[in-house]
Amino acid sequence: MKTKEIIAQLQIQNGVQNKKQKEFFAILIKELNDIYQSFGNKDSERHFDASVKMLYSKWVSISKQIKTGLTDGLWNFFYATEIIKLKTELCPSWAERKRTEHEKYEERKMKREAKREARANSYAYDPE
Repeated sequence: MKTKEIIAQLQIQNGVQNKKQKEFFAILIKELNDIYQSFGNKDSERHFDASVKMLYSKWVSISKQIKTGLTDGLWNFFYATEIIKLKTELCPSWAERKRTEHEKYEERKMKREAKREARANSYAYDPE
């Protein structure tokens, strides 16, 4: 869908209101999915990231055609809530890698906390 069509369909010439935000995001997610599928390679993080870059250029184009523009905060919200969810579905190897990285991080964090607690306990005053 072209940018002018999206703007006309949602009537967002003066900006994206909260009422239209969900519908706007749904259209953009469909666009992102279509771009990604056009690459033909399933489970490709590189192709997904290229698709996101293409979608971002469409975002910028829409932003330029709207009076108030689209904020970076709205893009960040869209990325965090919608794009990451889609990337998890379409790129399971990426999702698995992120999950294992997070588990390793949590493990290291717990070890640091245990060391810190042990160090604090070794300096504690024991009257007995």
